[in-house]
Parts: sequence; C-alpha cells; structure tokens
Amino acid sequence: MSLLTAISGLNAAQADIATTSNNIANVGTVGFQGSRTEFTDVYSSSPYVNPNTKIGAGTMVAKVAKSFAQGVVAPTKNTLDLALLGEGLFMVKDSLQDNKVSYSRNGAFAMDRNGYVANSSNHLLSVFPTSIEGDALSMTQTIPLKVEAEYGTPTKSQNASVSVNFSTREDAIGQQAAIPAAAFDPADPTTFAHSSAINLYDKNGQPREAQVYFVATAQPDATNPDTSFTPYLVLDGLVHAPNDPATAEITFDVEGTQIDGLDGVVFDDNGSDLTIDLSGSTLTDRDFGVLAMEHDGQTKRSLSSLQVDEAGVVWATYGDEEPIALGMVALARFPNMQGLESLGNVEYRETRASGDVTLGVPGRNGFARLRSGALEQANVDLTEELVSLITAQRNYQASAKAFETNSALPQSILNIRG
Repeated sequence: MSLLTAISGLNAAQADIATTSNNIANVGTVGFQGSRTEFTDVYSSSPYVNPNTKIGAGTMVAKVAKSFAQGVVAPTKNTLDLALLGEGLFMVKDSLQDNKVSYSRNGAFAMDRNGYVANSSNHLLSVFPTSIEGDALSMTQTIPLKVEAEYGTPTKSQNASVSVNFSTREDAIGQQAAIPAAAFDPADPTTFAHSSAINLYDKNGQPREAQVYFVATAQPDATNPDTSFTPYLVLDGLVHAPNDPATAEITFDVEGTQIDGLDGVVFDDNGSDLTIDLSGSTLTDRDFGVLAMEHDGQTKRSLSSLQVDEAGVVWATYGDEEPIALGMVALARFPNMQGLESLGNVEYRETRASGDVTLGVPGRNGFARLRSGALEQANVDLTEELVSLITAQRNYQASAKAFETNSALPQSILNIRG
C-alpha cells in the first residue's frame, strides 16, 4: 500500500509539472488562460478500518482549473486586434454553413480574402446585426462580420452643377475667332472660348468622358455692355447642344452680375435629360477657371478606413462618405467558466457543466470593455510558473525517495531475518 501511495505522489507531481510546463510554453500565446492542477487526498473506504487510525492512501488530481483572470493588454497597430478588459469571451463560428460556435479571449482578427473577419484558425467573428447608424437590430441572433471592399449603389448622373469664372481680360474669349462664332466644333478652338472637363457617371457608376464648352455670343461694345456665353456638351465623344438654345445663354451685365442665371440647361442624353446648373458662375478680371463642380451620380466607393469603438460597433468608411456600421461585436459568458471544454487554439466549447450561455455587448451589463488596436497577452506570470515548476520537481523527487524507501523495506526485513 505504501508503494501505491508513493506512486500516487509521483503521478501527482508529474501532472503538476505537465500543467506548469504547458503554462510556460504558452506564455507568448495571445489570449491564453493559464491552468493549475488541483489535488485531493485519498483514503481507504473499507468499513473495517478504524476511522481514528486511517492512514491516507496518497493523492490524486481533482481537476485542472483554468484561470480567467485578466491578462496584460498590449497595443498594436491593427484595428481588428481586439482586447477584452473584464469578463467575456468572443464568439466565433467554424464556417458560414456550420453552426458550431466556440468562444475565445484571443482577439487577433483579420479579414480573409472574402472580407470576413476571422482568427488564425479561420473561425469567423460573430456580431449582432445593426443599422448603418449603429443601432442593434437583434440581441439574440448573430451574423459573421463581413467588411465589403466596396459599398454603394451605382447611379447615373442626371443633374450637375458647374460654376466657372469668366474673365474680362483681353483673352476673355480665348482663341474664338469671331462673334458670332462659326459652327461649334470641339476639334476647332476658334469656334469656342473656353472648355472644362466635368465629372459624370454612367448607370454602372463608371466615369464618363465629359467636357463642357462655352461659346461667346456677346462681348461688351459701344452698343451692348453685356457678356454672354452659350454652353455645349461633348459626352462620350458626341456633341450635344442645349435642348432649348434660346434659353441656354448665360449673360452678365457690366458689373459682372448675372442677368439670366442658368440653373437648368437641359441636354439630351440618349433619350434622358441631363441638367447642368451654371447659376454659380461669375465674371471677374481673373483668369477663366472652374470654381466648383458636383453631380448626383454615384459609383461604388472603396473602403478607406475601419474602426471599432468601445461599444463594439464596427464602423467602415468608404471614400469620403460618412462611416456606416457593419455590426456590433457579440460577447458571451457562462455561469461556470470552469465547465467549458478546451478545444485548442485558445478556444472553448459550451458544455452541460458550464451552464447556458449569456450574450451581451461590450461595456454593458457587466461585460468587458473592448479596446481596438490591442491584444490581451497570456495571463501567465513566468516567474511564478518557474517557481511552481521547481516546487513540483522537488515534490517529484520526494515522492521518488519515498518510493525508493518503500521498495527497500522488504530487503531490509530479509536482512534482519538472515
């Protein structure tokens, strides 16, 4: 019996060494939770043994307990590196088709080739769906977080605003040869005074080749102090005159004030109207130039930045537009965290012992705060683990000595008889 007691001590010390060695091996693993081996003593259960004279029968491993204490949070330069400060676990799914859910403190995430945010095991980060303003749409159902490379619905430009400054200098009409000019020809600079490229999109959101030309129709003289221009449009290589040339002339008086403000010159664009507003144009002694330009067409905008706020809302900015919310990071906790099953890759699975999962969001109802651009390091103190390793080693040596002593007892008895 004494030999078995010594062997139990050896086994216990070996388990302690294995647990401590695992902690030391994972000291650099992001989100790793250290473990400790807990032991219990063993006694005979025979009814024939006097309880007052019972001698222990050794020890055994009661359980290997996880520590969910907070680890050190270290800053990084990756927005999708997420650290939890407090209670909670990230939810990740194996794949889009698989509903298997696991939980982890490892917040090292990145986008895969399809735009899904995943960890190093290619498990997808779960979020609560939100509106583009960041309001949660559900607090019970989760979806994989996906960041699209482009966003927006392409629309064709139907209205544009072009404000230019016409000049009163000697070269006010550029190379235009005469007033009235010869028939307008974009290839002949003597038939127009000025031109400028403008931004327009087709129905697919693709830029169109567009140029607006201004033909001088009047310059100040002894009989007429006014200055007038008529716009023409060259779109995708085709010349477009105003639908109503009689009302498409922009005129300034001697003070440079618009007499007829053109807030809607209409051109035919393959059967649909394209309206250009020129009412913001001016006449000064400065050179000709474009003052402002805008249009109502849209193209798909590329992702320009990504942010995750402390509430767990993931914000994406496309082009120079306002940020839109893609989802709210979902967190989980359990009544008995020790009951979770370790899966490897610093992930856990719910079990009957852990109890039912409770879902929440960062910073609310006791859940951890979230920090973007940071990672939680392993909650293992290397110095403490080395001390524990030395202690376990000495325990092993002591149990080995006890085993040696017990092994030698029979021989000692034989020697006495001899």
